[in-house]
Amino acid sequence: MTRNYADEKTVAEAVRKVMITRPRVESQAELSRLVLKELRNTDPSVRVSTARIRKIAVSSGIVKLEIEYRETDRKFLPDVCPVCGNGMSAIINNTLTGEQTEIRRNCTVCPYSVGKNVMAPGKYAFLRTSADVSDEEMRIRKLKKAASLLRSAERLIKEALEGTNFPQRAQNSKELIDQVINSKDMAGSIPNLEADIRGENHSDPLWTKSFSTPKYPDKKDI
Repeated sequence: MTRNYADEKTVAEAVRKVMITRPRVESQAELSRLVLKELRNTDPSVRVSTARIRKIAVSSGIVKLEIEYRETDRKFLPDVCPVCGNGMSAIINNTLTGEQTEIRRNCTVCPYSVGKNVMAPGKYAFLRTSADVSDEEMRIRKLKKAASLLRSAERLIKEALEGTNFPQRAQNSKELIDQVINSKDMAGSIPNLEADIRGENHSDPLWTKSFSTPKYPDKKDI
């Protein structure tokens, strides 16, 4: 029998209907069972994985997540959240010697958070929320995920060039990627694209606004 794969909008609507009648679902397996039941009322052949239901439920804003963690052998901090598929944000601390070190990495959307001792999600609980995620916020989330993937690409490039005759070229890639992720001057950088999206209803992107004031009339735009 041919199975149909449900699209994201259809899955989100099924999750919404489930959460109207069940303000709290105690496990991922239970949420998956309820959502599939709802979907198959319309299409008995529909197919969607448990992980995809979880990611759509969280990313859509329909549910708030509670996470219990368990120990894992994983050594590396993830660039993309394994729980909801969104970008991760690094928490940086300054050491006594003036150096910067990453002490934690948090998901930009859900509660998933890991430190130096990487822990894996062990159990989930899903709570109904009343907030819908705006189109603007969904676009911002995609940009934050893009930044996370670029950081992952930077690491992979470095690993790929180790042991070659041109490992120093990894630094060139790092500088370009850092510029896209962090630059305040580059029009296509992640921070300025975020500013463009947040200021879409303005005549000019927010990041191009003039810093001039009556006291400093000669200050120029960025």
